[in-house]
Amino acid sequence: MKLVQILILLILLLAGTALAEAPVDATGDAAGDASSDASSDAEVVVITASRYGEETRLNVTNISHEELQLREPDLELPLLLQNIPGVFAYSDAGNGLGYTYLKMRGFNQNRIGVLFNGIPFNDPEDHQVWWVDLPDLGSSVQDIQVQRGVTNSVGGMTAIGGTVNIISRDLTKTPQGLISLNIGSYGTKRQMIQYQTGELNNTGFRSMIRLSRQETDGYRDRSGHDGWAVFWSGQYDTDNTTTKMNIYTGREVTQHAWDAVPESVLAENRRANMETYHNAIDDFRQPHYELHNTWFLSDKVELTNRLYHIKGEGFYENFKADQRAGDYALDQLPGVGADDDVDLVRQKWVRKEHTGWVPHLNWNQGGGRLLIGGDWYTFHSNHWGNVLGAEGFTPDDFVDGFKYHEYTGDKDQYSLYANERWNVGGGLTLTADLHYQHKEYSFKQKEVGSFADELRNAYTVEYDFFNPKGAVNWQAPHTVGGGEVKLYGSVGVNHREPTDGELFDTWQGGDDLGVTPLFGSSQDVLRPDGSVAFVEWADPHVKEERVLDYEAGFSWQNPSVALNVGGYWMEFTDEIVPFGGVNDDGSSIRGNAESTLHRGVELEFRAKVNLKNTVSLAASKSWDEFETFIFHDWDGSVADLSGNPIALFPEHLVMANWETVWNPEVRTRIRVRNTGEQHLDNTGDDERVIDAWTSLDLSVWLDLGAVGMEALEGTTAFLHVRNVGDTEYETWGYYYGENYYTPAAGRNFVLGVDHTF
Repeated sequence: MKLVQILILLILLLAGTALAEAPVDATGDAAGDASSDASSDAEVVVITASRYGEETRLNVTNISHEELQLREPDLELPLLLQNIPGVFAYSDAGNGLGYTYLKMRGFNQNRIGVLFNGIPFNDPEDHQVWWVDLPDLGSSVQDIQVQRGVTNSVGGMTAIGGTVNIISRDLTKTPQGLISLNIGSYGTKRQMIQYQTGELNNTGFRSMIRLSRQETDGYRDRSGHDGWAVFWSGQYDTDNTTTKMNIYTGREVTQHAWDAVPESVLAENRRANMETYHNAIDDFRQPHYELHNTWFLSDKVELTNRLYHIKGEGFYENFKADQRAGDYALDQLPGVGADDDVDLVRQKWVRKEHTGWVPHLNWNQGGGRLLIGGDWYTFHSNHWGNVLGAEGFTPDDFVDGFKYHEYTGDKDQYSLYANERWNVGGGLTLTADLHYQHKEYSFKQKEVGSFADELRNAYTVEYDFFNPKGAVNWQAPHTVGGGEVKLYGSVGVNHREPTDGELFDTWQGGDDLGVTPLFGSSQDVLRPDGSVAFVEWADPHVKEERVLDYEAGFSWQNPSVALNVGGYWMEFTDEIVPFGGVNDDGSSIRGNAESTLHRGVELEFRAKVNLKNTVSLAASKSWDEFETFIFHDWDGSVADLSGNPIALFPEHLVMANWETVWNPEVRTRIRVRNTGEQHLDNTGDDERVIDAWTSLDLSVWLDLGAVGMEALEGTTAFLHVRNVGDTEYETWGYYYGENYYTPAAGRNFVLGVDHTF
């Protein structure tokens, strides 16, 4: 029997035998975070228009503020979501800091929508959320709702894998503060101070500020990270309005560890990093400005407006050996030929401006609720590259940098939606959601360096999407086996347009001289003198992807137990899939597959075994395969990959926790995590895989004030020991002549204290 089956059976047997003696807990703590419906925390979870409440049940999990207070503060936020079915996260550095990535149902970050206070976090150009740019964000989070699969349209999202819906910290009416310090393996350190003013002189105004610093050397060689952040929030309330402003920013400096490592190298050095240049760093800052206003027009109608502006700027630097001089315009310098090979150091810069508005009107109709809204944003990016130094030249030749490329990306979007929920009666609730989107993206290379005339490219692409969705939820009028029973089902359509990188050449992009975008037709744009100014492209080869998602599930809960079981069937047309390699910047090579199929089952279980012990389980199993996929490789070969598994989708995920409150002063947690096999490419070759692995983590919290240290009242010490068995495992990779892997850390720890005042 496979380990995942053993783990599920063991947890259920333990819970089943213990529950016969378990007392009924009137607070319903056994439900925990198992679902938005089956959770005592649901009463304290912030419900916004972009979230599901008890009336609409899809595959949803709430993580309460109480649970977040027991988080592991040395980890980036995606790592804190892995107690949810189908969720997997990992980091380049191997120890949970720096560049961190989130997967849901196997879909990577650019198919997972992230909302922060109802504002979309995903970058309009590459669809990513770069968590590294937001150090210690978890310290400013009140609670999180994770919505799996195709979700509602609020916030303008086109999520496919799911949506992570985050709410920032509530502002308290009384003053309070928190200081948090921790140290850990691989030079990990963190310092954080947070203070809330409370309501000032009965004016209706309150505010909060947080300062954080995180740093680590990283598990892998030369994978360090140094990040600081500041988060300020202010809120003003009147009798019929609430206005809140958030301003947060920071800076990260992170060493490159995004390249996977050949299996043969890992056999000699588990901490290997193929990047050896001493100053291979990423340096970025990203201030966010948010303004939220809710106007309570009546006891049934409220109008909410959200305005935001996100500004990002930074670079990464690396060494490039044996480069063609003409590609970097170095042949414009004396004594250099265009075809000469040179070693050089370059920086690639980006500056981004993202401004948007998210309005909605919420009308409670007694027997239902109507939500009408939309979103609009405009986005501009400027990308350029500088040569800092090159073989055969002195530093004086590059005092002001040497710009060799520059291009811009502009994107405008608007969407409209209507979301109606009817309480039909008899425990039956129906939901209909209609969503329309319009998107337009323009790319243009500037006349810089050797990018001139017919070597300059430009294109504009437009997309119009209609995404209807519907759901039904039924709660049985009577208990079954002493518990409440709910059934739910939904069907929904979503689309996603290609990212900027997916519209360009398979291996290279807009900063590479002579590389054209993947389009079917082109037209020369002429200057008044008849010479070619640039080439305008049309008819992109990489199409938008479309998914039809069917969901169904069952939940049962009593005051001590909560159980959710759900399944999904997702039919894709033109899914943009990984081909099993990476480009020059470490990003996955991707393109369309004609038709693909994703199926899976997900289970959440939580039980209060007795007054001291709680057990929980999150498990998922998926089948992800190509229905029709004829792959044309770069060398001209053709392969029929139909029926093969899709690369980098874990076959199963299991997370089991046993939590014990020994007394008011001491709490412990034992966690077992098992991740299934992942294929490194789409060939289905069983030798090209990331092997399944299992790890064990231990945590303990000690209330120092409650154990007799009166001077330390309000202070909690904690210790997290991860991968206790020192298991050797990998989290990501690809195939390129041999298996390439990203290794994860061996046994490691973090020790810290939180002090409230």
